[in-house]
Amino acid sequence: MRILVVGAGAVGGWFGGRLAATGFDVWFLARGAQAEALRRHGLRLHGPEGETHIPEPQLVGETTPEGGFDILLVAVKMYDLEAVVPRLAALAAPRAAVIPLQNGVEAPALLARRLDPAVVCGGLAKIGAVLERPGVVTRVGSMAELLFGERDGRPSPRLEAFAAACREAGFTAACVADIEVRMWEKFVFLAPFAAVTARRRAPIGAVRADPAAWRDLLAMTEEATAVGQAQGVELAPDLPARTAAFLRGLPAAMRSSLLHDLEAGRRLELDWLTGAVLRLGARSGVPTPVTADYHRALAPFAAGGAPGAGA
Repeated sequence: MRILVVGAGAVGGWFGGRLAATGFDVWFLARGAQAEALRRHGLRLHGPEGETHIPEPQLVGETTPEGGFDILLVAVKMYDLEAVVPRLAALAAPRAAVIPLQNGVEAPALLARRLDPAVVCGGLAKIGAVLERPGVVTRVGSMAELLFGERDGRPSPRLEAFAAACREAGFTAACVADIEVRMWEKFVFLAPFAAVTARRRAPIGAVRADPAAWRDLLAMTEEATAVGQAQGVELAPDLPARTAAFLRGLPAAMRSSLLHDLEAGRRLELDWLTGAVLRLGARSGVPTPVTADYHRALAPFAAGGAPGAGA
């Protein structure tokens, strides 16, 4: 099994690094400062399990193996996804599995329009990780999980084999039949969590302590759930309540990647989080007023640049 990790930031770097450290044939497609750091100093992973160093990660571009890759973990930001499609098409083996790990729910459909639909799967990552500096990824907390599956829910020997490899590498992974539902369940949590922590410039503990912010967060989970149900996704009626319980259990210091990007002046994935709730809600006739308010407040910062004051 030959694995390509497209995007070697916090998510791709950590999962790909664990697989590489275990001895699997893992390659990275990286660019800029990250590619240069991997080339010069290797990849370092920090976390509760200690430090892992991959001194010479295999980089596509310097050498590229013949025959293509069997598993392509696509971990670039959503706004970069279309740009990497030509590379995915060129590097995928004929019966490859392309597994997008982007935040949001729209990546599989985008890829299926541009690639052979048979190679495109659904996928999601659950991990608290940050790119401390190029080549160095730090994981916080105990959560580290990949879920993936065929978009039509059929059994998948290729994905079961990859799940076994992931578990051997020391993290939770599973091939599931209801990957679309799982992606939406994460989305119902993540889009509101990202928006509220970013707008409030605060971790989840401070949001929970602020009655108005907490009320908005719960209202946005209800709006996102209603949008998913209107799209035909079989989301359980108790999903907002389960999401609220999950949010109550998060470490108080946990911050969203959207907040990290905002504070660093980087481009935001806003249009694929709250923006997707608004887009899909308008398409389905579902009102999303609280989400719209937060989207308007954060939109001035979506392109990146100097971080702004509280919105």
